[in-house]
Amino acid sequence: MDADRRHLLLRQAALAALALGVSGRSAAKAGGGAPASSPAVAASSAEPPRPGPVSIVGTTFSRLFESAPSARGVGEGKPQGLAVDLLDAILIPAGYQPRYAFYPWLRAQSMIEHGPAQILVGPYRTPERERVMRFSRQAFYEDSLVFYARRREEGLWWGDFHALRSLRIGSVQGWVYGERFEQARASLDVTPVRDLSTALRMLQLRRLDLIAANQRNSEPVIQELGLVDQVALCAPPFAQLRGHFGFSTEAAGAGWQVLVDAGMQRLRQSGELQQMAARRGVNVPE
Repeated sequence: MDADRRHLLLRQAALAALALGVSGRSAAKAGGGAPASSPAVAASSAEPPRPGPVSIVGTTFSRLFESAPSARGVGEGKPQGLAVDLLDAILIPAGYQPRYAFYPWLRAQSMIEHGPAQILVGPYRTPERERVMRFSRQAFYEDSLVFYARRREEGLWWGDFHALRSLRIGSVQGWVYGERFEQARASLDVTPVRDLSTALRMLQLRRLDLIAANQRNSEPVIQELGLVDQVALCAPPFAQLRGHFGFSTEAAGAGWQVLVDAGMQRLRQSGELQQMAARRGVNVPE
């Protein structure tokens, strides 16, 4: 199949999937479906986004959303990672032009909640976030949440949160750590830190005893800071969390949600999603 014909077929498939979502509105109104206020009907009644530029925001997530190596320190370049691979494969054939941008994580989330961005890369799904944004039905990666300690002190964590009460623990502002960590937080000495690099330096300087982080994001930062011989991974992980794409709770966000969900389903069924993830070294949930 030549490239032009494949592009046309992919565009038709993406728009047809979105049209099926739009047609669900009339079926829901006819009765026998979900209540009009339910998320399923809200998504099925979505209007198709108009083809054109799409604002996609996030912060640097290793192997998911990061600047091209040649662009670091030399101005803007085309981002890379699994999220970029997926969104390019979903949006470009349907006539959209992805526009990727990096921001501090809290600001990126705010740009979905309050505008002007259309898609947020990589948020974990939580009840608190569900009040301010929509999530893709399918997760596209899975992370291990872990503790890091100074080398030869990794035995501080063996799976018991009660044993951490006398320790100073760093957490990154805006990050989600899972239900188990949040339930224990009130009884722990947790210090919010601006970013992972700052937390690692505080650990090195003995201002923290442990850092709570996800393993995928942490490994390249530890290497970049030259701390491989000074920082150790603690076992076992205290949570496994799955990451999604996020969208506005406004009506327009439902259209983007349906479009991305349809594209993700197509890529999963064809095996392309799994192939993309394997190339990037990312774990894909079943």
